[in-house]
Amino acid sequence: MGEWSKKVGEYGEGIVEKFLSIVGWSNPSKGLTILCSMSNGEHKNQKNDSVKTHGIDFLYSYMNPLVDGQLKNVIISSKYSMSKYPNSPTQQFKWYMTDLINTMECFDDSDIKTEILEPFSCSTIDDVGVLFWLNGDNNSNDDLINNVSSTRFDILRNATVYIVDNKRIGFILEVMKYIKTLSSTFRYSFYYPSTGQNVNPQNRANTGSILPVEYLNTSVIPIKLESINNSKETCLFLATIDNFEKDTFMRLMGLAKDLGTNLVGQVIIGFPDYKELEHKIVVSTSKQGFQDVDFTKTISVINYINPLHAL
Repeated sequence: MGEWSKKVGEYGEGIVEKFLSIVGWSNPSKGLTILCSMSNGEHKNQKNDSVKTHGIDFLYSYMNPLVDGQLKNVIISSKYSMSKYPNSPTQQFKWYMTDLINTMECFDDSDIKTEILEPFSCSTIDDVGVLFWLNGDNNSNDDLINNVSSTRFDILRNATVYIVDNKRIGFILEVMKYIKTLSSTFRYSFYYPSTGQNVNPQNRANTGSILPVEYLNTSVIPIKLESINNSKETCLFLATIDNFEKDTFMRLMGLAKDLGTNLVGQVIIGFPDYKELEHKIVVSTSKQGFQDVDFTKTISVINYINPLHAL
């Protein structure tokens, strides 16, 4: 059983590593071990024994395009099983989160963090965690995040942790797969909107190749598409994890108008379930109710999982 568990874990780490490269987190550090800095034995394993070290599956650092001068250190824990998520996942989830947060606490005092800082020029540092809890069961309930969203923890430390389950990783990978189908016509980059914290014109980047960690748990991913033949021909592509509904479409049109102030061209809004025959009337009436005819003319709607449904 131990050897099989190891193989399954390594398979899961391979999936996570490939995902990281797809979203621009290339060449992360992996398989790191740091010393536990808690001299009182506060950090324990699942058997309630005090630990001397912590393992980090992946570590990725980058300058945050959403906050001026901020270095992001992303501490990643990869959990993978061939079995579906437990019907009551709270207890296992609590342990995974506790272990990751303990690791983050000791990372803050580690020599590795000191080494990371050397090549960067930053004014602030933000250490965040990402828990990938994935499984290979086709019959699993993919929406783990919804099931554990109300979980309460006894941990008092402040820590930001993003959760990636089957549904979330599937959403992002489907979007990137669709974007790749456009590669003969468009170059793509992730769009970085103004946040009020990235206002320095010397460092301000509107787009880039790195998916900000903050996007992992958002319902919308903004992407800029630039024509290979004409750099002035651009599109704003908004992909959402939500199914098509009129209210959602109206909200995304408003978001596109706000984000598109620095972009010229078409707007593409992508849903996972959009069907032209079923939804085109809703699209038409929603555009009429938006009261900006010139803007709504630029909007098209697609299905990023099955583009044929949008024909």
